[in-house]
Amino acid sequence: MDRLNSLVTKLCGVAMLGMVLCVVAGILTRFVFSHMQYDLSLPWTEEVSRYLMIWVVFLGAAVAARKGKLIGVQVLVYALPRRLGAGLKYLSILMSLAFYLILIWVGLEWAELGRTQGSPVLEIPMATTYSAMSVGFTLSVLNTLALVYEAVKSRVGILGAEEDDEIASALAETKA
Repeated sequence: MDRLNSLVTKLCGVAMLGMVLCVVAGILTRFVFSHMQYDLSLPWTEEVSRYLMIWVVFLGAAVAARKGKLIGVQVLVYALPRRLGAGLKYLSILMSLAFYLILIWVGLEWAELGRTQGSPVLEIPMATTYSAMSVGFTLSVLNTLALVYEAVKSRVGILGAEEDDEIASALAETKA
């Protein structure tokens, strides 16, 4: 999973670079070149940057799931006794997996609907964009399962597998 996540992270970086270049090109043609009396129009830049952002969000969330970095309220989990907090964390992971599976199904439905629909400017099949949801949440399921496997296999447990410097310093401050 970590090799796949490394590839996905690089793809997200390339997509973000493409997104930035598209936005800059759109700004230059709309606001700079138009004032210089050049009649240059790049209507595709907004569409490409929007679709790249959609892919980056879903793929980036999947990579974040591997390290347990998705948004969540950790204070209760760490405030409870360790066993109870770990049980609550596993329950939240189980609920997240159920949510991911539902969204994979919804994403597949959307992709099916998008097979006959083209994007407004480039006429790209919208299934290309809509499939980002299913791909991203499939990777999220795999990454979450890898996180749980790693936590169960190690002696640290689920709470230690996710704990980062920010949580550790906050916990140290509350104990001091």
